[in-house]
Amino acid sequence: MENTAAPAAAAARPRPHSSEPPRYRRPAPWLGLVALAYAVVQLAVVIPHTGHALGWDESVYVSQVDPRNPAAFFSAPRSRGISLLVAPIVAATSSIPVLRVLLTVLSALALYTSFRVWTRLLPRTTVALAALLFSGLWITMISGPAVMPNLWVALGAVATVGWFLRVPADRNARWWLAAVLAGVTLVRTPDGGWLGLPLLVAAIAVRTWRPALPAVVGGLLLGAAQWIGEAYDRFGGITQRLDVSSDVEGGMGLHFAVGAALRSLNGPQLCRPCEVPLRHPELTVWWLALPLLTAVALVAALRDRHRRRTRVRVGLGRPEPRRAPGLPTTLLPVICAGALALPYLLLIDYSAPRFLMPTYALLALPIAGLVFRAVRIAKSPRHMAVALGVVVALQVASQYAVLSHAAGQSDTVNGRYRTAADALARMGLRPPCLVIGDRALPIAYHAGCSSAQTSGNNKSLSTSALLRRAGREPTALLVKRGHGRPPSYARDWIAYPLRGTEWNAHLPVEQAREMEARKSGQETSGKPGTMGGMTMNPTTSWSGFQAAEPGFATAAEDRFGRYRHHVLATLRQDGAPRLTPFEVDFRDGELWLGMMSESRKALDLRRDPRFSVQANPGPEAGPVDGDVRVSGRAVEVTDPEVIARYAEAVRPPEPFHLFRAEVSEVVHTSVEGSELVLRTWRPGEPVRILRRGGDDGPPRVETPPGDGGPAPTEGLSSTDGTSSTDGPAPTNGPPREESPPRYETVPSDASVPPGMERD
Repeated sequence: MENTAAPAAAAARPRPHSSEPPRYRRPAPWLGLVALAYAVVQLAVVIPHTGHALGWDESVYVSQVDPRNPAAFFSAPRSRGISLLVAPIVAATSSIPVLRVLLTVLSALALYTSFRVWTRLLPRTTVALAALLFSGLWITMISGPAVMPNLWVALGAVATVGWFLRVPADRNARWWLAAVLAGVTLVRTPDGGWLGLPLLVAAIAVRTWRPALPAVVGGLLLGAAQWIGEAYDRFGGITQRLDVSSDVEGGMGLHFAVGAALRSLNGPQLCRPCEVPLRHPELTVWWLALPLLTAVALVAALRDRHRRRTRVRVGLGRPEPRRAPGLPTTLLPVICAGALALPYLLLIDYSAPRFLMPTYALLALPIAGLVFRAVRIAKSPRHMAVALGVVVALQVASQYAVLSHAAGQSDTVNGRYRTAADALARMGLRPPCLVIGDRALPIAYHAGCSSAQTSGNNKSLSTSALLRRAGREPTALLVKRGHGRPPSYARDWIAYPLRGTEWNAHLPVEQAREMEARKSGQETSGKPGTMGGMTMNPTTSWSGFQAAEPGFATAAEDRFGRYRHHVLATLRQDGAPRLTPFEVDFRDGELWLGMMSESRKALDLRRDPRFSVQANPGPEAGPVDGDVRVSGRAVEVTDPEVIARYAEAVRPPEPFHLFRAEVSEVVHTSVEGSELVLRTWRPGEPVRILRRGGDDGPPRVETPPGDGGPAPTEGLSSTDGTSSTDGPAPTNGPPREESPPRYETVPSDASVPPGMERD
């Protein structure tokens, strides 16, 4: 019998196995690469624009822990966690670039560690994609090196929800949960409360998560302890602080701010009031798709859960365990994201893209899971992966375009703060000093000064207390040119334009006099010199002139009121003078200059604001009541409300330009008997009077009222005993404006000079 088993056995003989063990392939560190790219973008794009100055809110937070600068006013809605975060850096160095770089490193590490918590709950590739979707947003990238709380709340929220989900399987997760939630609450206490609320409900309602309840309660109380203590110390209690916070936020209540949030997606970084249009809507596709993608992710999670339960019910057994997105890992981040978005979408009437960063971070997790689910169920997974990869790449590229624009805006805005602070320093404003008015908080920080406000959200000082401080330390009031007048208490303060900025710095009269005296090398009595020399002629509003010399101001207004048309002098582009007939208007304590749209004189003033307006001499042989000339700088008014009020009162031909005069000099020239009398007033100085006879002798200086002695004839001195350095008096001919003679000083409260009374 033939043996047929041998060939079969030979055929079934097993192949020899290799003695080498299978190699273990380590997964690619996708999450680490995302964090590294996040840091590189900040270093390459953001820091070059923001490394030289701090923004408004940043200066407030940093000043709380900066040992070199006074602390700015800390309003009720703020929390001090971000100040504590940067305190070690600020204590070691005053360098803003160093602060930015270290925050970049910290934010990249925080991005990595917060999303790494989820690698026990979701596949690593899903977690890395979620981190990319969040860190690729322009607001996330620009917030990395910023001293602002919202990014840290977002990353803390991701870690908090992750540790909460890990509590049933990880004994140490409870401690991490309490610590991270405490950190979020310390950084921004209201956001910590909104994040903890759904976690408390979930811990009470679901038995599996009940061990997390003590950690949630403990983390909230620990993080809010400082905020609660400060509430009782500064505001009288928690309720009172919440009331003050509501007032600062514009009244917490039902406000549908979804439209404001949409308009601010591509900038500005703060939209209050939010009246800007939505620029480049094509770049908002991701934001608009977030609600839809979130809903699809929830539906997919619910279907997967139903499918698993069906398999168990029909006896097919449980599916193989794998870390695919389940209902808890999808539903809980969505609920927490909605809770964190609720106050910013429904309770305040303004918006900023950074407010919703925690929501974006949490929603990135279920959306990333949805992306990989779409690849798995596609008929051609490779083609689906390529298509979705292109979509993600386009999204990141569009965000980079917005980032470049937003970083440039930050550079411009924050750079103006630094420029204004440098201009104040050149004026001689040195610590200890006080800065008040428009944008006072960030400008004061960069100048090393204290800041204060007498009204608004940052009110920290009464007017009387402010005036007392202004009397004992150098003080500057910042007023935006073309946006209203100084407050009533500062109408007679002297204005100096801060070059390269949009502000005028108004100084108290005594400080301005001291500054001008130091510029001209004079010695001043009273306080020691604290202000440096000036490089520009001081100005004040017409109401400031009225407050300093009411009789002179009234006489000047009456002189202009005799005729309708006067002569305005402006400077052409080549520097030559331009003389045009002109109408002036004195109204509401201001001298207004209105002119037709695109007129030559308006273009002159836009290019060079210096002007001089001469009162109409009239048809008589000699001007009645003398001659009056007003010189200064013209500030174009851009406030729509001011322009509308002026148009309603004056009814000028529209369109028109409106300028407000800042007075630097008022001159009255008259003939009294056989003498030519010149009266000159400049901000911060008394009226100066010069009398010249008809002969060729030197000008005669009028004896001031109350001084019984004769007028000096040589080496003329002012009434306060200071020597004059204005230059020698001319020996013949009328006094020249280029080299004015030495004037006798008349006290500012003296009566109006002879010949100035109204007929």
